[in-house]
Amino acid sequence: MHRFFIFLYYLISKNKILSVVVAAGIATLCFFFASKINFEEDINQIIPKNEKSDLTAKVLKQLNFSDKIIVIIENKSKEDQFQLSETADSFLTKIEPLQKYIGSVQGKVNDNEISETFDFVNQNLPLFLNENDYKEIERKLQKDSIAKQVENNYISLVSPTSLVTKDFIKKDPLGITFLGIKKLNALNISKDFKLEDNYIITKDEKNLLLFIDPKNKSNDTKNNEAFINQLNEIKDNLNKQFKGKTEISYFGSPVIAVANAQQIKKDIQNTVIISMTVLLLLLIYYFRNVFTPIIVFLPTVFSVLLALLILYFIKDKISAISLSVGAILIGITIDYALHILTHYKHNNNIEELYKEITQPIILSSATTAVSFLCLVFVRSEALKDLGLFAAITVILSSITALIIVPQLYRPKTKEKAVNSNFIDKIGSYPYEKNKPLIIGCSAIILICLFGFRHVGFNEDIGDLNYIPKDLKISEAKLQKLSDITSKSIYTISYGNSENEALARNSQLSQFLEKEKKEGKILSYNSLGNIVLSKEDQQKKDCRLEKFLGYP
Repeated sequence: MHRFFIFLYYLISKNKILSVVVAAGIATLCFFFASKINFEEDINQIIPKNEKSDLTAKVLKQLNFSDKIIVIIENKSKEDQFQLSETADSFLTKIEPLQKYIGSVQGKVNDNEISETFDFVNQNLPLFLNENDYKEIERKLQKDSIAKQVENNYISLVSPTSLVTKDFIKKDPLGITFLGIKKLNALNISKDFKLEDNYIITKDEKNLLLFIDPKNKSNDTKNNEAFINQLNEIKDNLNKQFKGKTEISYFGSPVIAVANAQQIKKDIQNTVIISMTVLLLLLIYYFRNVFTPIIVFLPTVFSVLLALLILYFIKDKISAISLSVGAILIGITIDYALHILTHYKHNNNIEELYKEITQPIILSSATTAVSFLCLVFVRSEALKDLGLFAAITVILSSITALIIVPQLYRPKTKEKAVNSNFIDKIGSYPYEKNKPLIIGCSAIILICLFGFRHVGFNEDIGDLNYIPKDLKISEAKLQKLSDITSKSIYTISYGNSENEALARNSQLSQFLEKEKKEGKILSYNSLGNIVLSKEDQQKKDCRLEKFLGYP
């Protein structure tokens, strides 16, 4: 193996200009493809997956209930609640230019939607009725009940409210449709809210909620970042405009995902910059020049670029979290260049140099690479990317160090007496002869053997997320307003067809109703009693025919 590197050394030495051109070409190619890599910034990629979680993820991917952004408009003045609707109207107007990012905005109910809801329930009334409702209808059909209802209708028609109620009375004089409309209360997100001035507000009339449904999924942070930045700008401007009256804040998984992606990028940049700066200063101090530390870092930089080039062709996207190991890799990979440089410093014969260091360097990098490659067998996508990226970088850094360092570093033929510094003193100290140190280390090891079992681990998976202070405040507000951000379990019914999923959801709804009656759950919201399978719809139709006396 060492003969191959000796051959490369002499080949490059005789064709330096050509070698520089080839190296520059490879580096340019690496930069080009590295810029084309699709980096996955989803923090959830670090979570291990199995067959069950993969199925859950597949089902959740088809839904978007967790991708909503909850906008909170809080009353900061002592004025009435209609100031909230004024701010909400301004907010909805301001976000109109962002329609390319927004699928829909919920929280404001228009008058035509109320009429459409009434018509829908009226046309499909049998599907909303149960046995208790049919008993109520029988009561309404009694002569005295009809007379009382006609009297109430007359009072409504001659009153100012007739502008709203007259159409409903014409379509349903006995008010039977409202029996079905009551079933829609099962879809309420919480009993802590009510409808006021066409907006959803809290019962204390201090907060108004809007729900933004983005077009992009929460893990699509590249597109969501531009949306969230513009949303932040709108929020800040409106908070200045309505200062002292209302305050806008929001919370949701797309916002948290963008915050995580931005933090990951920032952490990668900071850790790599700090580690490289510290190592560079330390090496400059040790070698007493600037050029030698640069030689030490070149194989690392070159191997990282080559690793990204390789990953571009074998993976369609890479987890950005995997690059956060960059600071660790710098410390590992520069060791190979330092070993070569140190040996070359004391042995100017290039052939003997390669005979001494080639096998140890390659074997050392191979064992380290294999250790990282073990991460490929875990079920976390981010850790798989990390293992692959680190393994390729480590093995390439040893090879590039064997090629680059001997070409650029030229040791002095006659070494002067080396000036001893604190690094030399630390390295030359005979630790194995210091008995108190050995005894102390042995005692610490024994203590660790007995104490490691008492170490606790954070089992809260939510702590994987980075949540900025303002979002934590918004989350706390939501928790005070309702339990929609906590204490809730989301259940999803799925099947091979729409009818199968609806049938299962109806069974689930019956189970939840039973649990509620037994006091095991406080409340639940479900479509199970409203959106029915074809079989359940036929049963409802048959019940109506039986009530009407059809054969």
